[in-house]
Amino acid sequence: MLLTKKRFPGLPAVVGLFLCLSLASCQETPAADEVAAKPVANTQSAAEIPLVSLYTARSGRLPLRRQATGKLRARREIVIKSQSGGLVLSAPTEGAYYKEGELLLATDPRPLELARDRAAAAREEAAFRQRDLLLRISTNLPPGDSLEITDLARQNILIQSGLPAAEVAVREAEYQLSLARLAAPFSGRAADVKVLKGQQVNMGEEICTLIDPNSLEAEFSLLEQELASTQVQSKVYVSTVTQPDVRIPATLDILNPRIDAGGLLRARARLRDYGKARLYPGMNVTVTLETMAPTAVLLPKSAVVVRSGRSLVFTYDEGSQRAKWQYVTVGYENDELVAVTEGVEAGQQVIVSGGLTLDHDVVVRVEE
Repeated sequence: MLLTKKRFPGLPAVVGLFLCLSLASCQETPAADEVAAKPVANTQSAAEIPLVSLYTARSGRLPLRRQATGKLRARREIVIKSQSGGLVLSAPTEGAYYKEGELLLATDPRPLELARDRAAAAREEAAFRQRDLLLRISTNLPPGDSLEITDLARQNILIQSGLPAAEVAVREAEYQLSLARLAAPFSGRAADVKVLKGQQVNMGEEICTLIDPNSLEAEFSLLEQELASTQVQSKVYVSTVTQPDVRIPATLDILNPRIDAGGLLRARARLRDYGKARLYPGMNVTVTLETMAPTAVLLPKSAVVVRSGRSLVFTYDEGSQRAKWQYVTVGYENDELVAVTEGVEAGQQVIVSGGLTLDHDVVVRVEE
């Protein structure tokens, strides 16, 4: 024993350390059956399951709304031109309102009055010649035969006297005299007045433009592909640039049957019930058309997802709590809803939020 300690002085300590490590390892190693009985953790937690919200598809008619820009114009708007030349005695006032039949323009009538008087004097001379010819024929007849002048002879005497032509000349002179006073053909306001009192005008010269403020309409263009869903009975509203929140009701009553080279169709909508709104021809306006699409399945726009250029929706299967991928055909759409003609039936539960990253047959959680 003494020899051992001398030759190997650290041996007892090494042996003791080895025994301690062996005992510790035996106590910490679990049994095989304990490892098999230990449960395996779930790889997908509840927080990782997509959370979605649902919408019940319903059948109905989708309200369609489209907007177009246009301009106001007056349906009754004409250019007034002078029908006789001469010195202007009365001219229209810019912006003034004239009732139908009121005087717009008056020119100096004296030259026309002289022409009428000459025509009247010529008619009197023709009447004198007629009487003279009849008198000469009657004096050459035997006594008591003055009534025997034939109708043919009387007609010849009338033509020879020139009385018919003289009477036509008088009516023409009176008509020309009436043109010296130009009346408003309908009630309206005078715009773009181009003559003044005391000015010399010629026949056919432009005087002003007469505008009926109660015949305002919006003129705008529709795309060729919008024509199929546009009806004359569509609800139409007009808003001005200065007051975009004011919607003036209008009636779509004119559709040009010709489509231009750009694929546009010109349409007009007559304004009604615009009251005291200050509207003028030439104003820029926004025209809103509202109509109803054919009956279809209605869904929120958020329900439709586009994948590889095709539209689809995810329906919810309540039994399996899974999302189902279904292709759909969208017929019409507005700012909020779409009308689906194929792919979904009324009453189905459709995912409207949380579906952008979904795949077919994936488990989802429904938002309360």
